[in-house]
Amino acid sequence: MTDNPFTQERLLAEVPPGRRVRIAGFEGGRMLRGRLVALGLNVGQEVEVLQNNRGLIILGVNGGRVALGRGVSRKILTSPVA
Repeated sequence: MTDNPFTQERLLAEVPPGRRVRIAGFEGGRMLRGRLVALGLNVGQEVEVLQNNRGLIILGVNGGRVALGRGVSRKILTSPVA
């Protein structure tokens, strides 16, 4: 049995750079969900984590880039892309 720490859902803030993940859900209210959907971050959307430093998290989405703050990224659940 392998003990891979990236086999289940985790917060976007915990995903290392270079990984592709699928958005599994949001832990925020209606306003947060609306803002994320406007940025192209829908449930089921595949994104690539380009940068995950102390502050901003930069995602590759639909050929573009989206920057999120640490607080927002801690409210987005992701699952690994096979």
